[in-house]
This record gives sequence, structure tokens and C-alpha cells, in this order.
Amino acid sequence: MAARIWNGTLMTLHLRRNRTFASLVVLAVILGSLSILTSSSAAAGAAPSVSTAQVDESVDFATTQFLDPWDFSNKTDLPDHAQLNHFKVTNTSRSGGVFRGTSEPFGFLRFLQSWDNSGLPWGRDGAINEIDTATYDRISFRMKTDLSQPRTGGRVVWYDCGQLRAECQGGTKFVSEPGWHTYDVELQNDPAEYPVAWQGKIRGLSLIPSRMATNFELDWVRLYDSSTGQNITVTPSTGGDLYWDADANPANNTASNPGWGRVDQVNGTNGATTFNAGAFPPGRYFFYTDNGSGPSAYSAPVKIDARPRVQVINPDLAGGASYAKKVRKDPWDFKQPSDMWLTPNASVQIVGGKAVGVNTTPDLTDSGVYLAVKAGKPINTTQFHRLTVKVFYAGDFSLAATPGGGMNARLAWHRADADVYMTSDDIVVHPGWNTITLDLNDFTPQELMEPYVPGHKWKGLKIDQFRFDPHEDSGVRQFKIDHIHLSRDDRSARKKFTVKLRDKAYEPGSTVKVFVDTDDSGFDGTLVASQALKGGVNKVVIHRADTGRGKRWVYVEVTDPSGTVSRNYSTGPVKM
Repeated sequence: MAARIWNGTLMTLHLRRNRTFASLVVLAVILGSLSILTSSSAAAGAAPSVSTAQVDESVDFATTQFLDPWDFSNKTDLPDHAQLNHFKVTNTSRSGGVFRGTSEPFGFLRFLQSWDNSGLPWGRDGAINEIDTATYDRISFRMKTDLSQPRTGGRVVWYDCGQLRAECQGGTKFVSEPGWHTYDVELQNDPAEYPVAWQGKIRGLSLIPSRMATNFELDWVRLYDSSTGQNITVTPSTGGDLYWDADANPANNTASNPGWGRVDQVNGTNGATTFNAGAFPPGRYFFYTDNGSGPSAYSAPVKIDARPRVQVINPDLAGGASYAKKVRKDPWDFKQPSDMWLTPNASVQIVGGKAVGVNTTPDLTDSGVYLAVKAGKPINTTQFHRLTVKVFYAGDFSLAATPGGGMNARLAWHRADADVYMTSDDIVVHPGWNTITLDLNDFTPQELMEPYVPGHKWKGLKIDQFRFDPHEDSGVRQFKIDHIHLSRDDRSARKKFTVKLRDKAYEPGSTVKVFVDTDDSGFDGTLVASQALKGGVNKVVIHRADTGRGKRWVYVEVTDPSGTVSRNYSTGPVKM
């Protein structure tokens, strides 16, 4: 651990003994001081040598939890909603795998959040995607700023409750610099500024680019397990600065390109540099030196090999056959008006297979869509408990009880055997398309209902009215409902079930093993199948004779050609 005085403030910096890809804590690439290299530059010296041709990617939270790294290749990595995913940040955009914006002082980006038990969590909510601090101990990111002065303080901030409450907040500082840099920050709390240590389970994670206003760009963010990082040693043939390059093309090593940077200064042919590659994402990396007379020849590439990204597609949280399809013989897909029987405080029309509507008077905050339930065939909630709603919202995000707010949906239902209506807790929704999937049996009655009705829960009911309330905006807001399914668990047919899976980082030569378990934790189940893995969706048939009768969770284990193993559970069970 080392301390530095910066502008009169004591900054505690946690250093790693191994050198990393830029300077030791901030991994700095001072691009403004570098000359732009051109394709006509002659190689100034022989190529550096590298200790290995390949290392494995370190374990990364977003890649493991969401099967989708925070690399800004799609909008789910950091949805662009003010007051939801970023605060005091404007001019936001995403293109070419880079997220851009203008941050006010202490403006921040939220990569994980929850509503602290004040709503039903779904999707990437931190309440159901907690960060295990015993596993993930460092965060790295590649960021560019246009700060007018160097060595400006930034922050990584976390919350053990998920919400923006001071008593839930922990954080650490890093030094933010002008230009492109790769930052690698040890997650240790600064107790002088924040009360919550990096320990236990974390539900919220934010990045503050700078305490000063800046335009910024983010190329990627990794919350990773440093113990799974592997070392690379680069031995240059000449002195000078040592650089990495993602494409071995010096012509595009410009101040606007994030795909290259300085590793560290080396001195003569004995200046071997060893660094841990755990902070960096998968890809190919080349190395060269520059002593001021132009780049040397490039080294052989070193591949940071992506770990398998294993997804069990089916069985899943959404489940199998729905009530409307199984009992009504007509799914709630809004291809015809008969899927609804009442739309209080809403004007709704069927347009192109969607229920398109707006909230109306007399109560703008209480619009709803009653779904058609077959007469004499109420919904058996013991059987049908997996809810999926695909719904779109126009406008911006706010939860305020004012026009433009009310971005929370609800469910309501009526018991067939008693004149009792029940209403769910909030379901926080976002602008644009939302696909909300909930197992209503996962919640205690107190969690599920608002207000809580003693003695009632979802399971064990017969429901003759079922309603979806899209939002509670006191202004007029459009919504579109694509479909609503209330489904049962996936289940076997003729004593067998087809498991569907894929590896999103598939490499030819990989193999897969399929296991079944009586729960969804521990990876301690029974092996029921193994085979070669192919690209795309793989289908593996499992049999009741091997799984036994009852509810089973499936998990799969993929081994890539380098021997790296990844495992993942299904998000829902199958009834065998």
C-alpha cells in the first residue's frame, strides 16, 4: 500500500507488485505526449519476445453473471437512461463498442443497482445479481477524458443495499488522467469518505469518471477476480518504452484510438517486464518498443483466451406452457381484442399484434389491462406462477409522483373463492422495450404484495381476474404490450426433456457435460450426458431414467480446447 499527496489530499493507493499494462495503479498511457506513428515508420529494432502465446481470461463478473461483458457492444451493458443508469451525465451515446458522455463534477454511471426490497427485482437488478466480494477484488476499465489538468480524482463507488443511501455506500479513489488510460483499481474502501467496506454481498456499483467536469469515453469495464489472472513476460531487444497494440498496425495508434497503449518503460535488452493480464479483456495483443526513433518490429501475438460463456437456454425462468395457451387455447399475444376484457383508465387498441395504449382519465395513475380468463377455468396459481411481460414505454425515466414519473408497473388479481383483490409491489420499468420475467413463487407474501394481505400468498389460489397495470404516470404516457405469459415449470414429455444450451464464446474442439441437481447451487449434481460442443444452439436429450422423478435444475460444464472450464445453471427447473 502506498500513499501520495495530491493537491493537499492524502490519496491511499493500493499497488500490485506485478507490473500491469500501463502504470501500476492507473495503468497510464499519456497519449498527448506520444508522437503519432505512421505505416511508413521504419522498424527501429528487433521485435520483443514474449513468454507465452496464450493466457486465459480472468473471471469477470458481467461475463459470468450476464454472459455479456461490459464492453458496450450492446445497449444492455449500460442502458442510456438519465436518473436510472447515469446521473449528472449528458450528451450520452454508444457506437463502435464505446460509451461516450459529458460528466459534471462527480457525475456517475451505474453498472449495477437494486431497489432495496421496495420492488420486485427482475433482469439485471442487483438484488438478484449480487457481487460476491470474496471472488471479485479489482475493477479495471479503459477510459479517455479531456481533463485540462492531470491527476484528477475519480471514484469507484458501491452499495450494499443497492440504493443511493449514504449509510450503504463504500468507495475508493483513483487518479483520472487526460487521454486514453487503462485503470486497474483494488477494491478497498476509503473509510475517511465512505462507511461500507468491500465485503459480503454488493448490490450497487457506480463509476465516477472525475471530480471535475469532463467529456469521457469508455471502451470496457471489468470487475474481475485477480487470482485468476495470468502473467505475461515481455523481453525487449532494445531500450525505450514498451507498448501493446491490439491489431499490429502502427498507422492507427492515434490519440483517438483506444486499441493500443504503453505497458512500461524498459531499459536495454535486460528490461524484461512481467505483468498480470487479468485486468484486460480477451483478444490478441502485440508488443513493440519505441526509443524515440520509431516503433520496433512487433512481437508474436499473445492471445487472452475468452473463457466459455455457458448459457442453458431451456429449461429457464420463463417456464413452459402458459395458462392462456394451455387452458384458454389462445395465448395473451394481443393479436385480437378478445385477449383483453377490460381496460380501465386506458385507451387501448390492437395494432400489429400489440396492445397499444395510453393512460386516460379519470385516474391517469391507475390504468390497467384485464386479461381474458376462461369462464369456469380460473388460474391455478400452484401450477401457473412464471410471469413474462414484454412491454414498451415511450418517454423518459422517473419514479416521481409527477407527470413524466410513475415508471413502475404492478399486477392485480382477484380470488375466485373469495371476494378479495390483491395488488403486487412495484415492478420498476424502463423506457423502451422491457422483457420482465418473474417467478411469483420466489417472493414471500410480504415481498410480493402491497399492501400485504395476511394469510395470502401466490401459491394455492384460484384466480378469476388477472390484471397488468403498465405504469403510474400522472401525465399521459404511451405503452405497447407485445405479450404476457403466465406459465408453469418446464416439464418432460414421454419421460424425456430436450436441454438447449450454447457457449457464447464457442471454440471448435470444446466439449460439454450436462448435469441435473435438486437445487440451483453447489454444482454437486448427477452427470447425465456428455458430448462434443458445436457452435450455436446445442440440444441434449435427458431421460427420467437418469434424472429421477421430480423437479430438477440443469447445469452444464463446457471445457474449451485449452482446458478452461466454465459452468452455469439453468435459470429455472424442469419437472421430470
